[in-house]
Amino acid sequence: MKNIVMLSIALFAFSMINAQEKSDKKIIETSFEVKGVCEMCKKRIESSAMRTNGVKMAEWNKETQQLKVVYKNGKTTEEEIQQSVANYGHETTLIPADSSAYEKLPDCCRYKDGAKCGH
Repeated sequence: MKNIVMLSIALFAFSMINAQEKSDKKIIETSFEVKGVCEMCKKRIESSAMRTNGVKMAEWNKETQQLKVVYKNGKTTEEEIQQSVANYGHETTLIPADSSAYEKLPDCCRYKDGAKCGH
């Protein structure tokens, strides 16, 4: 009887650990605002998000200024993705653009300066 109880406890503990591991690997889909102007911005925004470990998809919409991302929970967070984008000069919902990266953007991509780009 003692062995059965110990085995039951061990199986329960194992299943709880396994369930936790599965929830940590959950796929998250979210979107947030990212400032940009043109197709060059789109490429930069999407590629900077994709550089974040765990990001599976990134798609920025110029008209809505929304970046849609799909990522693995436990590998990264939305804040880490936003930080990556901000590091390349694009302001996000939570994080201002890195000022030196913003200054390196092409003139037509400088959204703070009211840039209007034909790209």
